Amino acid sequence: MTTANLSPPYQRPPRRWPILGALLLSLSLSACTTRTVMSFNRLDGRSDATALAQFQQDDAICKGEVAKAQAMAAPIYMGRSLADAMEAGRLEGQRNSALRQIMVGCMAQRGYTMTVVTVPQ
Repeated sequence: MTTANLSPPYQRPPRRWPILGALLLSLSLSACTTRTVMSFNRLDGRSDATALAQFQQDDAICKGEVAKAQAMAAPIYMGRSLADAMEAGRLEGQRNSALRQIMVGCMAQRGYTMTVVTVPQ
């Protein structure tokens, strides 16, 4: 006589490790990213308190010039298709580059040189 197995069929537990691994990998990669920032240095090399105060004033003036140019710019519309979104991204990149050049030119008129510095994020 054979006995019937009345226990429920074996079910494999859900696989959580691949999801957890992907999450940890994405967090570790985001910790390794860097970004670039503009650093302005005086052409005459001064770094005293008066030069610092002058830099803060010049920086505020040039940031105001950038804000004024940004306020006068036409809006960029994303559209409804992928092509429209890609075009909007390209235009946004061009706009950011132009605004960066306004800042660099303004600071150059006031006696500063710009260097690009890579910093961890």
